[in-house]
Amino acid sequence: MFKYSSVHNVLFLISLLFTVVNCNTVEKPDWAKSVAFQKFCGCVNPKEAKAGDHLGSLPEGSLDKMGTSEYLEKLYKGLRNDFEHSGTPFEEIGGSLVGKGVELKRIEDDEKRLRELLIVIDGDVAFPSGKSTLTPKAKELIAKVGDAMEAYPETNCRIGGHTDSVGAFSMNLKLSKERSQSVKLELKLIHRIVEARFKEVDGFADLHKIVDTMLAEKKNRRTEIYVGTVRIVY
Repeated sequence: MFKYSSVHNVLFLISLLFTVVNCNTVEKPDWAKSVAFQKFCGCVNPKEAKAGDHLGSLPEGSLDKMGTSEYLEKLYKGLRNDFEHSGTPFEEIGGSLVGKGVELKRIEDDEKRLRELLIVIDGDVAFPSGKSTLTPKAKELIAKVGDAMEAYPETNCRIGGHTDSVGAFSMNLKLSKERSQSVKLELKLIHRIVEARFKEVDGFADLHKIVDTMLAEKKNRRTEIYVGTVRIVY
């Protein structure tokens, strides 16, 4: 006879198999709705997923035809739709789109042309205190960025980790660098974003504060991901 633990493990595997086989009908958590996960489990043909999702996509060569601003406008709208469709509604605050644990900003030039997108992930949501290990919620949010970079292949990114001013600067600098590397690894390993598409991955401790204070400040604890095009095309 099976011991209880063995029976429990068998039941768990059966439950997991049932979930994967029926992934188009069973209610799934947000991370299971990403294109990357659907490719992994084989639930949806990648071409079908790309054709029907809310993110949209552009083929190679679109940047030259559309120009940087138009290319990024499509990405911006698609990324917003993808977040909102999967349960992260945005509220417009001070020119930015603010959702639970994440913020989406437009970086424009002097003529109001879109030049980069900035995705800000709340540091308290993304990492346990004092650690660089990504939380499940952080992986969900980063998955959106990864899906976007897959769907819009003529993009690259810059990643920056930031802390508040509490504690030794040297420790905070080390922690912020490790956190930005954790985000990069998630994008590389899960979404197969190649090394050449990472323009900069660094940590800055409290050198770029949003709120100028030496106290514990939530807004200063964050990871920033800038997504732009491989070059500027007018």
